[in-house]
Amino acid sequence: MKIMITAVAIVSASLGLPRFALAESTPNAPYISISGQGNVQAQPDMATLVIDVRVAQAQASDAKKQVDARVAHYFDFLHQQGITDKEINAANVVTDVQYDDSDHGKPKQVGYQASRHVTVTLHQLSKLNTLLDGALAAGLNEIRSVSMGVEHPEHYQQQARQAAIRDALVKAKEVAAGFNATLGSVWSIDYQTPPSQMMPRIRMMSVQASATQTTPDHTYQQQKLDFSDKVDVVFTLNTHSLGAEPDDHTPPTNP
Repeated sequence: MKIMITAVAIVSASLGLPRFALAESTPNAPYISISGQGNVQAQPDMATLVIDVRVAQAQASDAKKQVDARVAHYFDFLHQQGITDKEINAANVVTDVQYDDSDHGKPKQVGYQASRHVTVTLHQLSKLNTLLDGALAAGLNEIRSVSMGVEHPEHYQQQARQAAIRDALVKAKEVAAGFNATLGSVWSIDYQTPPSQMMPRIRMMSVQASATQTTPDHTYQQQKLDFSDKVDVVFTLNTHSLGAEPDDHTPPTNP
């Protein structure tokens, strides 16, 4: 699996002695505050399918029997495709009373609806379209969602975290050197685990190809997933001539 790592930094530097109001959160010495960010892209290697089936009948028991029969038929199809029971979740059923209120707004019971939803975890993305078509053929009448993912997201999140740490170090050294200073010790590290809604962001993509090359399976291909992380660090500074112009930009003296 190919991965691509990129890093972007947001830098805010404070050089000189800190103000009294900042004394508790910053060192009592020259310091620099850096925000390092890292981003990792991963190719999806799995998908989660959520498919619903609904049947309306005069009797609740009849509606449930038909729903169960369709789900069982789909189970047989999934097994033929190499999907195991541990990758299928359908342990649910709901029955609702159906009403018709078209007669001058007076609700009238007309029957019952039974519904189930089937969740399938797929590790062979080449079979995605086959499983969707099989669901419709088995009588499951609503494809609710198809979500792409990776089997080990923590692996990529760790890489994004390491990229953020490296980014903070590189930028801190560059900014400090620009002011004739070097990094001292780490004064503080502020790190919070990214919330779940931030990882990963999913974007769908259709493959661009000629009509003779494109197949239905191609149209379900997925762009890479993004994993991001951030770390805030405060370093003390070892200053040589704090506040002086950097060596490369020192103006010439008058004769």
